[in-house]
Amino acid sequence: MRFRRFIIISVVTALVAGAVGFIVTARAAQRRAQSLNCASSVVSICCAGRMWAEDHAGRFPTNFICMSNEVVTPKILSCLASRRARTSEWSAFTPDKCTYEIVTPGVHESATNTVFLRCTIHGHLGYSDMTVFDGVRRRGKFE
Repeated sequence: MRFRRFIIISVVTALVAGAVGFIVTARAAQRRAQSLNCASSVVSICCAGRMWAEDHAGRFPTNFICMSNEVVTPKILSCLASRRARTSEWSAFTPDKCTYEIVTPGVHESATNTVFLRCTIHGHLGYSDMTVFDGVRRRGKFE
């Protein structure tokens, strides 16, 4: 009888430990996916800023609203890891719905080592040459 209880307790403990391990692994994978999505969004926003700069004497925009013609939807301006409400209409967009901040407004496109954009959640840094520093290394869109 004692041996049977021991086996049942061992099996239950193993199942609980396995479930906890699976949850921890799933959450880590989710955080990694959100971080990669954020880095991709930073590159896309920097690309939109660079397109805007080509029409404005090589200067990047000073805010997100002025580059609304280059960004199809303001949803990209809110990181997936954020709990903030995302909007798909520019008419409903306000700066408090944005999780990215322009670090150097009006930076010239030739200043490739100057940070243009930063994610307030992950800390990813976007540069004017459309690369992103994710805390480990500086990467381009196609790396």
